[in-house]
Amino acid sequence: MTSKKQTEKKKMNPILWFLFAIVIPLIIVLIIIAVILSFSGFNIVDWVKKTGSNTPVISHLITSQEEDQLEEELERLNQELQSRNEELDQLNTLKTNLEATIEELETELSKQEATISRYESENHVDSDSEEIESEVSLKNLAKTFEEMKPVRAADILSNMTQEEVILILKELSDDVRGGILEAMDAELAANIASEMLN
Repeated sequence: MTSKKQTEKKKMNPILWFLFAIVIPLIIVLIIIAVILSFSGFNIVDWVKKTGSNTPVISHLITSQEEDQLEEELERLNQELQSRNEELDQLNTLKTNLEATIEELETELSKQEATISRYESENHVDSDSEEIESEVSLKNLAKTFEEMKPVRAADILSNMTQEEVILILKELSDDVRGGILEAMDAELAANIASEMLN
């Protein structure tokens, strides 16, 4: 029985013997050689990459410096593309919001124009009541323009006749009138201002 146990130990010992007698000392010797070569100025990492890239099976496992640079460039371009896509989404959202605002303002303008045309078409009312209603309508319209942003109000007023614009601007406060004239085309604003002085 003791001979059986010794035989089993001897069978396991060759594996351990191979590990401790060959593999571990070989690893230690390679580490010592690498340290000595590094101190002597030999670049081991580059040599291993260069040699490994020429070896058929190992070359697939080792990445070259050019491949690393290409991967970094690809990652940078992907990040830039993602940021541009996010910026594009934000601009599309802003465009949609502005188009909705324009539609609302055009609807409001068409309502106001309908109100003006309705008042103009009511000729059976005597001239005094017509002037009063026109003045009330004009004040309501001026109040609507006063509540708008000057740029939007200028865009809308630019599409109206000069007489209508002058009537509306005369009803506005000086600050609001100045903001709207500032937002208008310079030539149109100059013509309107000179007409308002007359």
